[in-house]
Amino acid sequence: MSATEQVVLVAHLDTHRTPLVFSTDGWVWLFGKLVPIGLGCTVLLIVLFALGVPLPWPALRYVSIAPLGVALGILTLTLQADFTPYTAGANDNASGVGVVLDLAARLAAKPLSHASVWVLLTGCEEVGCYGADAFLPAHRNELGRAAWISVDTVGSRDADPVYLIEERFLTATKSHPDLIRLAEGVSRDHPEWKVRPVLTAGAYTEGAIGAKHGLRVLTLGSRTRSGAMSEWHRPTDTVDRIAEATIEATEAFVWELLEGLDRRSSNGRT
Repeated sequence: MSATEQVVLVAHLDTHRTPLVFSTDGWVWLFGKLVPIGLGCTVLLIVLFALGVPLPWPALRYVSIAPLGVALGILTLTLQADFTPYTAGANDNASGVGVVLDLAARLAAKPLSHASVWVLLTGCEEVGCYGADAFLPAHRNELGRAAWISVDTVGSRDADPVYLIEERFLTATKSHPDLIRLAEGVSRDHPEWKVRPVLTAGAYTEGAIGAKHGLRVLTLGSRTRSGAMSEWHRPTDTVDRIAEATIEATEAFVWELLEGLDRRSSNGRT
């Protein structure tokens, strides 16, 4: 029987540098606050410059000192990243790649009856999701209304598997309601996996790229109760610091999602 549902399993291969602003949870929190402040200061400087052209008032120069200092400080923190080594990337994102590859092997041995699954391992996620953004225009007509399931950083210690209801960076990306309902059902059926929904802010995933191109998106990850991802963009993101149980629960959860999509497709629902 021909497939009536398309699914793309996505995980990124690249790792991140290890800048100061990711070195501790406190720095991550502070940098998350500084980013919108920096953007606001940049906009303010542009407005002051525009006013200063027709109105060369000396006071405008003094008003611009504070936002200029903030913008330069944030720029310095950003440039500092280019002088740091890359992380090993065990959690972000070898954990996601491992889940996707293992699911690919399972699908090869036991294909779904009514769904066709694409396996996509991308590059350049950490600098803007350019790999995913290049793939989708090239295959958009083949994918239709595919379900785009991103698996990213799923091995955090002292954490639960999570699925994103919404992610916010410069704009908000909402996960597809049907996929959220499916995830909610799997979570109820398997409370032992401790999968829960979360909202995220100050970061992006490749789920945002799937939504940008009109696909139905759902992103899987892992979070501590405080909302953190362990060893995120740090030199300590090594294999000995990932949680195998969290990865295994995530893989089991995604497999149930795939089988759920397959059943829905057999009933004519996509």
